[in-house]
Amino acid sequence: MAIDPMTKMNISMAAIAMMFVCNLLMLGTRKLSHRLAIFLLKSVAFLLLIAVFVMILIVIFA
Repeated sequence: MAIDPMTKMNISMAAIAMMFVCNLLMLGTRKLSHRLAIFLLKSVAFLLLIAVFVMILIVIFA
């Protein structure tokens, strides 16, 4: 299954944007004092990083 280069570029740009959001989430959790909110935001950031990893694999191997 071959993906055209434009679609690969769009997937890459979405992955970059998601990594930026992960970074902002991690920076935002430093200012919080509520443990549950910290856990939830860091969990969301981790799940986004897993999605980014899958997107990178798609771009590299497709």
